[in-house]
Amino acid sequence: MQTTKQTKLQMILIILLLILIGANLRTALTAVPPILNQISDTFHLPAWFLGSLTTIPLLCFAIISPFVNRLVHRFGMMPVITAALIGLGIGSFVRIYSFPALLIGTLLAGSSIAILNVLSPAVVGKYFPSKIGVMTSVYTLSMTVFSALAAGLSSPISGVLGWQSTLQWLAIIPVITLAVMFFNQSVQKKPSANTIQHSGATRQTKPVWKQPLAWSLTVFMGLQSLLFYTILTWVPSIFVSHGMSQNTASLLLGLLQLSSLPMAYLIPNLAGRREKQAPLMLMIFLLFFFGLGGLMIETPSMVIAVISCILLGFATNAAFSMSMILFSLKTRDPYETSAVSGMAQSIGYLAASVGPIMAGFLHSQFNSWTIALVCLIVIVVIMTGAGLMIDRQQHVFN
Repeated sequence: MQTTKQTKLQMILIILLLILIGANLRTALTAVPPILNQISDTFHLPAWFLGSLTTIPLLCFAIISPFVNRLVHRFGMMPVITAALIGLGIGSFVRIYSFPALLIGTLLAGSSIAILNVLSPAVVGKYFPSKIGVMTSVYTLSMTVFSALAAGLSSPISGVLGWQSTLQWLAIIPVITLAVMFFNQSVQKKPSANTIQHSGATRQTKPVWKQPLAWSLTVFMGLQSLLFYTILTWVPSIFVSHGMSQNTASLLLGLLQLSSLPMAYLIPNLAGRREKQAPLMLMIFLLFFFGLGGLMIETPSMVIAVISCILLGFATNAAFSMSMILFSLKTRDPYETSAVSGMAQSIGYLAASVGPIMAGFLHSQFNSWTIALVCLIVIVVIMTGAGLMIDRQQHVFN
C-alpha cells in the first residue's frame, strides 16, 4: 500500500514538473516585447538593438541545443535540467540592473531555455513511455498558456510595478520548479520500473547527424519554427498595410496566439494514438495554406482577418506540437530523444532567426507582402514534404 501511494505521489509530482517546465519555456522571453520601449528608455538603448533581445535567445537555442545530449550522457538528465532552471532563474533576476546585465541575463536565460526545450520531450519519454501523446500535450499546453499570459500581462503589470519588478518576478517560476523537482527526488527513494537510469549504455550507436529520419525531423522542426516567428513578427504590419489600425492589428495578433491553445492539447493526443502521421501533416498544410492565403487578400475586412488569424493560430501550434511529440515517438529512450531534439532544434531555431529578416527584406524590395507570403507558402509545401517522409521509418536509430 505504501509503495502504491508513493508511486502515485511520484507521478503527480512528475506531471506537475512537466507543467512547470512548460511554464518556463517561453515566459522569460514573451514578457519582453511588450515593454521594449520602457527598457529602451531606462538604459538608453539604440532602436536597432531592441530586436536583438528576441533574436539573441533564438541564436542561443541554435548554438546550445547540439551539446545538450553530451551533457545528459555525462551528468544525467535531471542534473542538467536542474542547472538549466538555476541559470534561468539567475538570468531572469539579474537582467534588470544595467545594459551589460541585460545582455548577460538574456544570454543566460536563452541558453537555459535551450536546454529545457531539448529535454522536455525526453522527460516525457522517460517517465511516460506509454502516454507520450497525453503528456506531451501537458507541457505544450502549459507553455502556450503561460507564454500568452506573459505577453498579455507584462505591459499592464509593469505600469503598476515597473518593468524591472515585472521581469524579476518571473524568476519565481524556475524557483518553484526546482522546489518540486527536489521534493520529487526526496520522495523517490528508489526508481520506478519505467525510469531509465543514467548510464553509458544506450541504443544510440550511430551519429544522429547521419540518420535520414533525423534530417526529416530537423527540416520539419526548422521550417515550422521559421513560419511561426515570421508570422508572429509581421502579421501586425501586414494588417496595417491592409488599412487597419495598429491597435486592431495587435488585437488580431493576440487572437492568433489565443486560438493556438486547442492544438496544444489535440495534436499530441491525436498523434500519440496513430502509427501514421500523414493525415495530420496534410491538415497542417491546409491550415497554413488557407491562413496565409487569407493574408494575401488586401482588404480591411475583419471577417477575413479573424478567420486567417484563427487558421494560422491552429497551424503554427499544430506544427510545433507535432514536432515535439515526434521527437519522443520516433526514439526509444531519453538519450536518443535528446540527441534528435538537440539536432533539430539547433538548425530549427537558426532558421527561425532568418525567417523574419527574409520576409522583411522581400517586403522592402517589392513594397508588398505578397511575394513574402508566397515564399512562406512554398516553405509550407517543403515542410509538409519532410513531414510526410517521417512515416517511412519507425525509429531514427534502427
